[in-house]
Amino acid sequence: MRVLFASGIDGFCHRYATLHWAEQLATQGIGCTIRAHTDPRLAVDLDTHDVLVLFRTPDGPFVRHLLAAARARRCATVFAVDDLIVDPALPLPPPVRDASAEERRLWTDGVGRYRSTLRQCDAFLATTAPLGAVGAALDKPTYVHYCGLAARELHVGAAARAGTPHRRDVRFGYFSGTATHDEDLRTIAPLLRALLERHPSLTLTIVGPVALDPELASFASRIERLPLVLWPVLAERMAAVDVNLVPLVWQDPFVAAKGAVKYLEAAAVGVPTVASPTEAFRDAIHDGTNGLLTGTPAAWETALSSVIADPARRVRLGAAARADVETRFAPAAQGAPLRAFLADVIARVGPAHRAPATTMPSMDDEIDLARRFPGEVARAAREPAALPDLSTRAADISPPLADGLVLAQRFRATRPGLARVDVHTVTYRLPLDHVLELRLRRDDGSMVGSVTLPAALAPDRDWVSLDVAPEESSEGRDYVLELRASGTGARNALSFGVAPPDEDEAYQLGDTRGGGALALRTFAADALGELPAARHA
Repeated sequence: MRVLFASGIDGFCHRYATLHWAEQLATQGIGCTIRAHTDPRLAVDLDTHDVLVLFRTPDGPFVRHLLAAARARRCATVFAVDDLIVDPALPLPPPVRDASAEERRLWTDGVGRYRSTLRQCDAFLATTAPLGAVGAALDKPTYVHYCGLAARELHVGAAARAGTPHRRDVRFGYFSGTATHDEDLRTIAPLLRALLERHPSLTLTIVGPVALDPELASFASRIERLPLVLWPVLAERMAAVDVNLVPLVWQDPFVAAKGAVKYLEAAAVGVPTVASPTEAFRDAIHDGTNGLLTGTPAAWETALSSVIADPARRVRLGAAARADVETRFAPAAQGAPLRAFLADVIARVGPAHRAPATTMPSMDDEIDLARRFPGEVARAAREPAALPDLSTRAADISPPLADGLVLAQRFRATRPGLARVDVHTVTYRLPLDHVLELRLRRDDGSMVGSVTLPAALAPDRDWVSLDVAPEESSEGRDYVLELRASGTGARNALSFGVAPPDEDEAYQLGDTRGGGALALRTFAADALGELPAARHA
Protein backbone atom coordinates (compact mmCIF):
# COMPACT_ATOMS: atom_id res chain seq x y z
CA MET A 1 0.00 0.00 0.00
CA ARG A 2 1.15 3.54 -0.81
CA VAL A 3 -0.74 6.60 0.43
CA LEU A 4 -0.89 9.99 -1.34
CA PHE A 5 -1.80 13.01 0.79
CA ALA A 6 -3.06 16.29 -0.68
CA SER A 7 -2.88 18.88 2.12
CA GLY A 8 -4.89 22.11 2.04
CA ILE A 9 -3.37 23.84 5.08
CA ASP A 10 -0.04 24.53 6.77
CA GLY A 11 1.21 24.90 10.31
CA PHE A 12 -0.07 22.89 13.27
CA CYS A 13 -3.10 21.49 11.38
CA HIS A 14 -0.83 20.11 8.65
CA ARG A 15 1.56 18.71 11.26
CA TYR A 16 -1.10 17.10 13.46
CA ALA A 17 -2.80 15.55 10.44
CA THR A 18 -0.86 14.63 7.31
CA LEU A 19 2.66 14.66 8.76
CA HIS A 20 1.63 12.65 11.81
CA TRP A 21 -0.39 10.19 9.73
CA ALA A 22 2.57 9.63 7.43
CA GLU A 23 4.81 8.88 10.42
CA GLN A 24 2.21 6.55 11.91
CA LEU A 25 1.89 4.65 8.64
CA ALA A 26 5.69 4.45 8.34
CA THR A 27 5.71 2.38 11.55
CA GLN A 28 3.54 -0.12 9.62
CA GLY A 29 5.85 -0.17 6.60
CA ILE A 30 3.55 2.04 4.51
CA GLY A 31 5.10 4.61 2.17
CA CYS A 32 3.52 8.04 1.80
CA THR A 33 3.81 11.12 -0.38
CA ILE A 34 2.58 14.52 0.82
CA ARG A 35 1.94 17.46 -1.47
CA ALA A 36 0.04 20.75 -1.42
CA HIS A 37 -3.50 20.23 -2.65
CA THR A 38 -2.95 22.08 -5.93
CA ASP A 39 0.43 20.54 -6.80
CA PRO A 40 0.19 19.45 -10.47
CA ARG A 41 2.32 16.37 -9.69
CA LEU A 42 -0.59 14.85 -7.75
CA ALA A 43 -2.26 13.62 -10.95
CA VAL A 44 0.90 11.74 -11.95
CA ASP A 45 1.36 10.40 -8.41
CA LEU A 46 -1.95 8.53 -8.68
CA ASP A 47 -0.19 5.99 -10.92
CA THR A 48 1.96 4.79 -8.01
CA HIS A 49 -0.40 5.11 -5.04
CA ASP A 50 -3.40 3.11 -3.85
CA VAL A 51 -5.34 5.76 -1.94
CA LEU A 52 -5.59 9.56 -2.14
CA VAL A 53 -6.30 11.37 1.15
CA LEU A 54 -7.54 14.95 0.68
CA PHE A 55 -7.00 16.88 3.93
CA ARG A 56 -8.96 20.15 4.32
CA THR A 57 -9.15 20.43 0.54
CA PRO A 58 -11.95 22.60 -0.88
CA ASP A 59 -13.83 21.63 -4.01
CA GLY A 60 -12.71 23.24 -7.26
CA PRO A 61 -11.75 22.34 -10.82
CA PHE A 62 -8.38 20.82 -9.92
CA VAL A 63 -9.87 18.72 -7.12
CA ARG A 64 -12.52 17.41 -9.52
CA HIS A 65 -9.74 16.66 -12.00
CA LEU A 66 -7.87 14.66 -9.35
CA LEU A 67 -10.96 12.74 -8.25
CA ALA A 68 -11.85 11.89 -11.85
CA ALA A 69 -8.30 10.68 -12.41
CA ALA A 70 -8.46 8.60 -9.24
CA ARG A 71 -11.72 6.96 -10.34
CA ALA A 72 -10.20 6.14 -13.73
CA ARG A 73 -7.37 4.35 -11.94
CA ARG A 74 -9.52 2.69 -9.26
CA CYS A 75 -7.51 4.64 -6.69
CA ALA A 76 -9.48 4.98 -3.45
CA THR A 77 -10.23 8.50 -2.16
CA VAL A 78 -10.64 9.73 1.43
CA PHE A 79 -11.62 13.20 2.64
CA ALA A 80 -10.08 14.15 6.00
CA VAL A 81 -10.75 17.09 8.29
CA ASP A 82 -9.94 18.22 11.84
CA ASP A 83 -12.59 20.95 12.33
CA LEU A 84 -16.36 21.08 11.91
CA ILE A 85 -16.18 22.88 8.56
CA VAL A 86 -18.34 20.45 6.56
CA ASP A 87 -21.87 21.09 7.88
CA PRO A 88 -23.61 24.16 6.39
CA ALA A 89 -26.67 23.61 8.61
CA LEU A 90 -24.75 24.64 11.75
CA PRO A 91 -24.66 28.25 12.98
CA LEU A 92 -21.50 30.25 12.42
CA PRO A 93 -18.77 29.34 14.93
CA PRO A 94 -17.64 31.84 17.60
CA PRO A 95 -14.64 33.21 15.62
CA VAL A 96 -16.82 34.08 12.60
CA ARG A 97 -20.00 35.46 14.17
CA ASP A 98 -18.60 38.94 14.69
CA ALA A 99 -16.55 39.01 11.47
CA SER A 100 -17.31 41.24 8.49
CA ALA A 101 -20.00 40.28 5.99
CA GLU A 102 -17.30 39.35 3.44
CA GLU A 103 -15.49 37.09 5.93
CA ARG A 104 -18.77 35.40 6.85
CA ARG A 105 -19.51 34.87 3.15
CA LEU A 106 -16.07 33.34 2.58
CA TRP A 107 -16.57 31.03 5.58
CA THR A 108 -19.96 29.83 4.32
CA ASP A 109 -18.57 29.35 0.82
CA GLY A 110 -15.66 27.36 2.23
CA VAL A 111 -17.93 25.08 4.24
CA GLY A 112 -19.89 24.29 1.09
CA ARG A 113 -16.72 23.52 -0.86
CA TYR A 114 -15.27 21.26 1.84
CA ARG A 115 -18.55 19.38 2.07
CA SER A 116 -18.61 18.98 -1.71
CA THR A 117 -15.17 17.33 -1.62
CA LEU A 118 -16.37 15.03 1.17
CA ARG A 119 -19.39 13.98 -0.91
CA GLN A 120 -17.18 13.09 -3.88
CA CYS A 121 -14.80 10.85 -1.90
CA ASP A 122 -15.16 7.15 -1.08
CA ALA A 123 -14.68 7.54 2.69
CA PHE A 124 -14.20 10.03 5.53
CA LEU A 125 -11.36 10.32 8.07
CA ALA A 126 -12.29 12.47 11.10
CA THR A 127 -10.32 13.40 14.20
CA THR A 128 -13.27 13.40 16.67
CA ALA A 129 -16.61 11.63 17.00
CA PRO A 130 -18.72 14.77 16.36
CA LEU A 131 -16.86 15.20 13.06
CA GLY A 132 -17.36 11.54 12.25
CA ALA A 133 -21.10 11.93 12.72
CA VAL A 134 -21.17 14.19 9.64
CA GLY A 135 -19.73 11.42 7.48
CA ALA A 136 -22.09 8.84 8.95
CA ALA A 137 -25.07 11.08 8.16
CA LEU A 138 -23.91 11.14 4.52
CA ASP A 139 -23.60 7.32 4.58
CA LYS A 140 -19.84 7.50 4.06
CA PRO A 141 -17.54 4.82 5.52
CA THR A 142 -16.07 6.83 8.40
CA TYR A 143 -13.17 6.33 10.79
CA VAL A 144 -12.48 8.50 13.84
CA HIS A 145 -8.73 8.79 14.31
CA TYR A 146 -7.81 10.94 17.31
CA CYS A 147 -4.82 13.30 17.09
CA GLY A 148 -1.51 11.96 18.36
CA LEU A 149 2.12 12.95 18.78
CA ALA A 150 5.19 12.42 16.63
CA ALA A 151 8.32 10.75 17.99
CA ARG A 152 10.23 14.03 17.79
CA GLU A 153 7.50 15.87 19.70
CA LEU A 154 7.70 13.31 22.49
CA HIS A 155 11.48 13.69 22.55
CA VAL A 156 11.35 17.50 22.56
CA GLY A 157 8.74 17.38 25.33
CA ALA A 158 10.84 15.16 27.55
CA ALA A 159 13.91 17.36 27.06
CA ALA A 160 11.94 20.53 27.83
CA ARG A 161 10.57 19.14 31.09
CA ALA A 162 13.98 17.84 32.19
CA GLY A 163 15.45 21.32 31.75
CA THR A 164 12.81 23.11 33.84
CA PRO A 165 14.04 24.26 37.29
CA HIS A 166 11.98 23.49 40.39
CA ARG A 167 9.75 26.34 41.56
CA ARG A 168 7.86 26.79 44.83
CA ASP A 169 5.06 29.00 43.53
CA VAL A 170 2.20 27.76 41.33
CA ARG A 171 1.93 28.86 37.71
CA PHE A 172 -1.12 28.28 35.53
CA GLY A 173 -0.75 28.39 31.75
CA TYR A 174 -3.18 29.21 28.97
CA PHE A 175 -2.00 28.57 25.40
CA SER A 176 -3.86 29.99 22.41
CA GLY A 177 -2.74 28.91 18.95
CA THR A 178 -5.14 31.19 17.07
CA ALA A 179 -7.03 34.44 17.68
CA THR A 180 -10.30 32.56 18.25
CA HIS A 181 -10.30 31.79 21.97
CA ASP A 182 -11.40 34.99 23.71
CA GLU A 183 -14.76 33.49 24.66
CA ASP A 184 -13.09 30.32 25.96
CA LEU A 185 -10.78 32.12 28.38
CA ARG A 186 -13.60 34.44 29.42
CA THR A 187 -15.57 31.48 30.84
CA ILE A 188 -13.13 31.14 33.77
CA ALA A 189 -11.90 34.75 34.10
CA PRO A 190 -13.94 35.47 37.29
CA LEU A 191 -12.61 32.29 38.91
CA LEU A 192 -9.02 33.12 37.95
CA ARG A 193 -9.46 36.56 39.51
CA ALA A 194 -10.74 35.01 42.75
CA LEU A 195 -7.87 32.52 42.87
CA LEU A 196 -5.26 35.22 42.23
CA GLU A 197 -6.75 37.23 45.11
CA ARG A 198 -6.79 34.18 47.38
CA HIS A 199 -3.28 32.85 46.56
CA PRO A 200 -0.53 35.53 46.40
CA SER A 201 2.00 33.02 45.03
CA LEU A 202 -0.22 32.07 42.07
CA THR A 203 0.84 33.42 38.65
CA LEU A 204 -0.57 33.02 35.14
CA THR A 205 1.17 32.70 31.77
CA ILE A 206 -0.88 33.46 28.65
CA VAL A 207 0.70 32.54 25.31
CA GLY A 208 -0.68 33.51 21.93
CA PRO A 209 -3.27 35.91 20.51
CA VAL A 210 -6.02 36.05 23.11
CA ALA A 211 -7.57 39.12 24.76
CA LEU A 212 -7.09 39.56 28.51
CA ASP A 213 -10.48 39.79 30.19
CA PRO A 214 -11.06 43.02 32.18
CA GLU A 215 -11.65 40.78 35.22
CA LEU A 216 -7.90 40.12 35.25
CA ALA A 217 -6.58 43.60 34.47
CA SER A 218 -5.73 44.45 38.09
CA PHE A 219 -3.41 41.41 38.25
CA ALA A 220 -1.34 42.34 35.19
CA SER A 221 1.88 42.24 37.26
CA ARG A 222 1.30 38.52 37.95
CA ILE A 223 0.26 37.66 34.40
CA GLU A 224 2.99 36.96 31.86
CA ARG A 225 2.00 37.62 28.23
CA LEU A 226 4.01 35.83 25.54
CA PRO A 227 3.57 35.81 21.75
CA LEU A 228 2.67 32.86 19.55
CA VAL A 229 5.76 30.69 19.08
CA LEU A 230 6.90 27.83 16.85
CA TRP A 231 6.10 24.36 18.14
CA PRO A 232 9.61 23.41 19.43
CA VAL A 233 9.60 26.56 21.59
CA LEU A 234 6.03 25.86 22.71
CA ALA A 235 7.30 22.79 24.59
CA GLU A 236 9.63 25.00 26.62
CA ARG A 237 6.80 27.44 27.37
CA MET A 238 4.49 24.64 28.52
CA ALA A 239 7.16 22.98 30.62
CA ALA A 240 7.52 26.25 32.56
CA VAL A 241 3.97 26.05 33.99
CA ASP A 242 2.47 23.71 36.59
CA VAL A 243 -1.06 23.34 35.22
CA ASN A 244 -2.41 23.67 31.67
CA LEU A 245 -5.84 25.34 31.47
CA VAL A 246 -8.24 24.42 28.63
CA PRO A 247 -11.57 26.17 29.26
CA LEU A 248 -13.94 25.92 26.31
CA VAL A 249 -17.36 27.16 25.27
CA TRP A 250 -17.81 23.42 25.02
CA GLN A 251 -21.52 23.23 24.27
CA ASP A 252 -21.07 25.13 21.01
CA PRO A 253 -21.10 22.50 18.18
CA PHE A 254 -17.97 23.87 16.49
CA VAL A 255 -15.97 23.95 19.72
CA ALA A 256 -17.33 20.58 20.85
CA ALA A 257 -15.96 18.96 17.68
CA LYS A 258 -12.35 20.05 18.25
CA GLY A 259 -9.63 17.61 19.21
CA ALA A 260 -7.59 17.34 22.41
CA VAL A 261 -4.33 18.70 21.03
CA LYS A 262 -3.85 20.98 24.05
CA TYR A 263 -3.85 17.90 26.29
CA LEU A 264 -1.28 16.17 24.08
CA GLU A 265 1.09 19.15 24.04
CA ALA A 266 1.01 19.53 27.83
CA ALA A 267 1.25 15.79 28.44
CA ALA A 268 4.39 15.63 26.27
CA VAL A 269 6.15 17.83 28.87
CA GLY A 270 4.56 16.11 31.87
CA VAL A 271 2.19 18.97 32.77
CA PRO A 272 -1.36 18.10 33.87
CA THR A 273 -4.38 19.55 32.05
CA VAL A 274 -7.65 20.80 33.49
CA ALA A 275 -10.14 20.91 30.61
CA SER A 276 -13.76 21.30 29.65
CA PRO A 277 -15.39 17.91 28.92
CA THR A 278 -15.72 17.82 25.12
CA GLU A 279 -15.87 14.36 23.54
CA ALA A 280 -12.19 14.43 22.55
CA PHE A 281 -11.05 15.50 26.03
CA ARG A 282 -13.25 12.82 27.61
CA ASP A 283 -11.46 10.28 25.44
CA ALA A 284 -8.00 11.66 26.25
CA ILE A 285 -8.39 12.44 29.97
CA HIS A 286 -9.41 9.86 32.54
CA ASP A 287 -10.67 12.27 35.16
CA GLY A 288 -8.53 12.23 38.30
CA THR A 289 -5.94 9.89 36.76
CA ASN A 290 -4.10 11.75 33.99
CA GLY A 291 -5.87 15.11 34.20
CA LEU A 292 -9.09 16.75 35.35
CA LEU A 293 -12.40 17.35 33.52
CA THR A 294 -14.57 20.27 34.61
CA GLY A 295 -17.96 21.13 33.16
CA THR A 296 -19.33 23.73 35.59
CA PRO A 297 -17.98 26.81 37.40
CA ALA A 298 -18.14 24.89 40.69
CA ALA A 299 -16.18 21.99 39.20
CA TRP A 300 -13.56 24.40 37.86
CA GLU A 301 -13.12 25.95 41.30
CA THR A 302 -12.80 22.55 42.97
CA ALA A 303 -10.30 21.28 40.41
CA LEU A 304 -8.07 24.36 40.38
CA SER A 305 -8.12 24.73 44.14
CA SER A 306 -7.06 21.10 44.52
CA VAL A 307 -4.05 21.40 42.21
CA ILE A 308 -2.95 24.62 43.91
CA ALA A 309 -3.08 22.98 47.34
CA ASP A 310 -1.49 19.63 46.41
CA PRO A 311 1.89 19.77 44.59
CA ALA A 312 2.20 15.99 44.72
CA ARG A 313 -1.10 15.62 42.87
CA ARG A 314 0.11 17.95 40.13
CA VAL A 315 3.23 15.85 39.66
CA ARG A 316 1.25 12.60 39.73
CA LEU A 317 -1.28 13.78 37.13
CA GLY A 318 1.47 15.13 34.88
CA ALA A 319 3.48 11.91 35.01
CA ALA A 320 0.37 9.86 34.22
CA ALA A 321 -0.38 12.12 31.25
CA ARG A 322 3.15 11.69 29.93
CA ALA A 323 2.91 7.88 30.27
CA ASP A 324 -0.47 7.98 28.51
CA VAL A 325 0.76 9.80 25.41
CA GLU A 326 3.81 7.55 25.21
CA THR A 327 1.50 4.57 24.81
CA ARG A 328 -1.93 5.49 23.40
CA PHE A 329 -0.88 8.48 21.29
CA ALA A 330 2.55 7.46 19.97
CA PRO A 331 3.04 6.80 16.21
CA ALA A 332 3.26 3.00 16.46
CA ALA A 333 0.08 2.77 18.57
CA GLN A 334 -1.92 4.84 16.10
CA GLY A 335 -0.44 3.45 12.90
CA ALA A 336 -2.09 0.01 12.96
CA PRO A 337 -5.74 1.17 13.11
CA LEU A 338 -5.10 3.85 10.50
CA ARG A 339 -3.56 1.28 8.18
CA ALA A 340 -6.55 -1.03 8.70
CA PHE A 341 -9.01 1.74 7.82
CA LEU A 342 -7.20 2.70 4.62
CA ALA A 343 -6.84 -0.96 3.60
CA ASP A 344 -10.59 -1.39 4.06
CA VAL A 345 -11.32 1.66 1.87
CA ILE A 346 -9.03 0.32 -0.83
CA ALA A 347 -10.79 -3.04 -0.68
CA ARG A 348 -14.18 -1.36 -1.03
CA VAL A 349 -13.10 0.45 -4.19
CA GLY A 350 -11.69 -2.72 -5.70
CA PRO A 351 -8.31 -3.86 -7.01
CA ALA A 352 -6.23 -1.03 -8.41
CA HIS A 353 -6.32 -2.22 -12.04
CA ARG A 354 -5.39 1.18 -13.33
CA ALA A 355 -6.47 2.36 -16.73
CA PRO A 356 -3.82 3.41 -19.29
CA ALA A 357 -2.55 6.93 -18.80
CA THR A 358 -4.22 8.07 -22.01
CA THR A 359 -7.67 7.55 -20.45
CA MET A 360 -6.98 9.78 -17.46
CA PRO A 361 -8.36 13.34 -17.62
CA SER A 362 -5.52 15.62 -18.68
CA MET A 363 -4.42 18.93 -17.22
CA ASP A 364 -5.95 20.52 -20.31
CA ASP A 365 -9.33 19.35 -19.05
CA GLU A 366 -8.66 21.09 -15.75
CA ILE A 367 -7.76 24.32 -17.53
CA ASP A 368 -11.01 24.07 -19.50
CA LEU A 369 -12.87 23.73 -16.21
CA ALA A 370 -11.07 26.77 -14.88
CA ARG A 371 -12.27 28.74 -17.88
CA ARG A 372 -15.85 27.65 -17.25
CA PHE A 373 -15.72 28.24 -13.49
CA PRO A 374 -13.24 31.10 -12.97
CA GLY A 375 -14.59 31.95 -9.52
CA GLU A 376 -13.99 28.40 -8.26
CA VAL A 377 -10.28 28.03 -8.93
CA ALA A 378 -8.79 26.59 -5.75
CA ARG A 379 -6.22 28.49 -3.72
CA ALA A 380 -2.83 27.60 -5.12
CA ALA A 381 -1.23 27.99 -1.69
CA ARG A 382 -2.24 26.00 1.36
CA GLU A 383 -3.99 27.96 4.08
CA PRO A 384 -1.17 29.73 5.95
CA ALA A 385 -1.90 28.55 9.50
CA ALA A 386 1.78 29.12 10.22
CA LEU A 387 4.12 31.87 11.36
CA PRO A 388 5.74 33.50 8.28
CA ASP A 389 9.40 34.49 8.31
CA LEU A 390 8.65 37.35 5.90
CA SER A 391 5.20 38.69 5.08
CA THR A 392 4.41 41.75 2.94
CA ARG A 393 0.98 43.00 1.90
CA ALA A 394 0.12 43.87 -1.69
CA ALA A 395 -0.65 47.56 -2.18
CA ASP A 396 -0.16 47.78 -5.95
CA ILE A 397 0.05 45.52 -9.02
CA SER A 398 2.98 44.76 -11.32
CA PRO A 399 2.78 44.95 -15.12
CA PRO A 400 1.76 41.64 -16.80
CA LEU A 401 4.56 39.07 -17.10
CA ALA A 402 5.00 38.32 -20.82
CA ASP A 403 7.10 35.66 -22.54
CA GLY A 404 10.83 36.34 -22.69
CA LEU A 405 10.96 38.37 -19.46
CA VAL A 406 12.17 37.43 -16.00
CA LEU A 407 10.51 38.99 -12.94
CA ALA A 408 13.00 38.77 -10.06
CA GLN A 409 12.71 39.67 -6.39
CA ARG A 410 15.56 39.55 -3.85
CA PHE A 411 14.78 38.92 -0.17
CA ARG A 412 16.60 37.88 2.99
CA ALA A 413 15.64 34.90 5.16
CA THR A 414 15.80 35.58 8.89
CA ARG A 415 15.38 32.01 10.17
CA PRO A 416 17.06 28.69 9.38
CA GLY A 417 15.12 26.08 7.43
CA LEU A 418 13.57 28.19 4.61
CA ALA A 419 11.07 25.76 3.07
CA ARG A 420 8.43 27.75 1.17
CA VAL A 421 8.01 31.02 -0.69
CA ASP A 422 4.56 32.40 -1.62
CA VAL A 423 4.03 35.10 -4.23
CA HIS A 424 0.84 37.13 -4.55
CA THR A 425 -0.83 36.63 -7.96
CA VAL A 426 -3.36 38.82 -9.77
CA THR A 427 -5.46 37.31 -12.60
CA TYR A 428 -8.29 39.86 -12.88
CA ARG A 429 -10.39 36.65 -13.07
CA LEU A 430 -9.35 36.10 -16.67
CA PRO A 431 -9.35 32.51 -18.07
CA LEU A 432 -5.57 32.25 -18.34
CA ASP A 433 -4.11 29.33 -20.28
CA HIS A 434 -0.35 29.93 -20.20
CA VAL A 435 2.29 28.44 -17.88
CA LEU A 436 4.12 30.04 -14.94
CA GLU A 437 7.52 28.89 -13.66
CA LEU A 438 8.85 29.84 -10.22
CA ARG A 439 12.56 29.43 -9.46
CA LEU A 440 14.36 30.11 -6.19
CA ARG A 441 18.11 30.82 -6.24
CA ARG A 442 20.66 31.44 -3.52
CA ASP A 443 22.72 34.63 -3.51
CA ASP A 444 25.54 32.76 -5.30
CA GLY A 445 23.22 31.89 -8.19
CA SER A 446 22.82 28.21 -7.33
CA MET A 447 19.36 26.72 -7.71
CA VAL A 448 17.28 25.85 -4.62
CA GLY A 449 14.14 24.61 -6.37
CA SER A 450 11.52 25.32 -9.02
CA VAL A 451 7.92 24.54 -9.95
CA THR A 452 5.87 24.97 -13.11
CA LEU A 453 2.09 25.24 -12.99
CA PRO A 454 -0.79 26.29 -15.26
CA ALA A 455 -1.68 29.93 -14.77
CA ALA A 456 -5.31 28.74 -14.52
CA LEU A 457 -4.42 27.51 -11.02
CA ALA A 458 -3.29 30.94 -9.89
CA PRO A 459 -5.89 32.67 -7.70
CA ASP A 460 -6.89 36.29 -8.13
CA ARG A 461 -5.27 38.40 -5.38
CA ASP A 462 -4.08 35.42 -3.38
CA TRP A 463 -0.95 33.26 -3.15
CA VAL A 464 0.97 30.69 -5.19
CA SER A 465 3.53 28.50 -3.40
CA LEU A 466 6.99 27.20 -4.19
CA ASP A 467 7.97 24.43 -1.77
CA VAL A 468 11.66 23.49 -1.43
CA ALA A 469 13.73 21.16 0.72
CA PRO A 470 14.50 23.06 3.97
CA GLU A 471 17.56 25.31 3.66
CA GLU A 472 19.24 24.69 7.01
CA SER A 473 21.72 27.57 6.56
CA SER A 474 19.19 30.12 5.30
CA GLU A 475 19.32 32.44 8.32
CA GLY A 476 20.65 35.84 7.23
CA ARG A 477 21.12 34.68 3.63
CA ASP A 478 19.84 36.47 0.51
CA TYR A 479 17.69 34.65 -2.06
CA VAL A 480 16.18 35.59 -5.41
CA LEU A 481 12.74 34.46 -6.56
CA GLU A 482 12.49 34.37 -10.37
CA LEU A 483 9.20 34.20 -12.28
CA ARG A 484 8.94 33.23 -15.97
CA ALA A 485 5.89 32.80 -18.20
CA SER A 486 5.38 30.96 -21.48
CA GLY A 487 2.41 30.98 -23.82
CA THR A 488 1.21 34.47 -22.91
CA GLY A 489 -0.62 36.89 -25.19
CA ALA A 490 -3.11 39.71 -25.12
CA ARG A 491 -5.20 39.49 -21.93
CA ASN A 492 -3.41 36.23 -21.11
CA ALA A 493 -0.64 37.05 -18.64
CA LEU A 494 -0.35 37.07 -14.87
CA SER A 495 0.40 40.14 -12.81
CA PHE A 496 1.66 40.13 -9.21
CA GLY A 497 1.01 42.01 -6.01
CA VAL A 498 3.51 44.74 -5.13
CA ALA A 499 4.28 45.99 -1.62
CA PRO A 500 4.87 49.71 -0.91
CA PRO A 501 8.01 51.14 -2.57
CA ASP A 502 11.37 50.10 -1.17
CA GLU A 503 14.41 51.22 -3.17
CA ASP A 504 16.65 48.53 -1.71
CA GLU A 505 14.31 45.64 -2.42
CA ALA A 506 12.51 46.71 -5.63
CA TYR A 507 11.68 43.95 -8.11
CA GLN A 508 13.38 43.69 -11.50
CA LEU A 509 11.24 43.05 -14.61
CA GLY A 510 13.60 42.38 -17.49
CA ASP A 511 15.77 45.52 -17.67
CA THR A 512 13.27 47.64 -15.75
CA ARG A 513 13.44 48.31 -12.02
CA GLY A 514 10.04 48.23 -10.33
CA GLY A 515 8.50 50.81 -8.07
CA GLY A 516 8.24 48.43 -5.11
CA ALA A 517 8.91 44.90 -3.92
CA LEU A 518 6.83 41.87 -4.86
CA ALA A 519 4.45 40.85 -2.08
CA LEU A 520 5.98 37.67 -0.64
CA ARG A 521 5.53 35.31 2.28
CA THR A 522 8.33 32.98 3.34
CA PHE A 523 8.14 30.14 5.84
CA ALA A 524 10.73 28.13 7.75
CA ALA A 525 10.21 24.38 8.00
CA ASP A 526 9.32 24.49 11.70
CA ALA A 527 6.61 27.07 11.02
CA LEU A 528 5.04 24.74 8.46
CA GLY A 529 5.10 21.89 10.95
CA GLU A 530 7.79 19.86 9.20
CA LEU A 531 9.15 16.96 11.23
CA PRO A 532 12.33 15.22 10.05
CA ALA A 533 10.93 11.90 11.30
CA ALA A 534 8.06 12.25 8.82
CA ARG A 535 9.69 13.85 5.80
CA HIS A 536 7.54 13.50 2.73
CA ALA A 537 8.49 12.59 -0.81
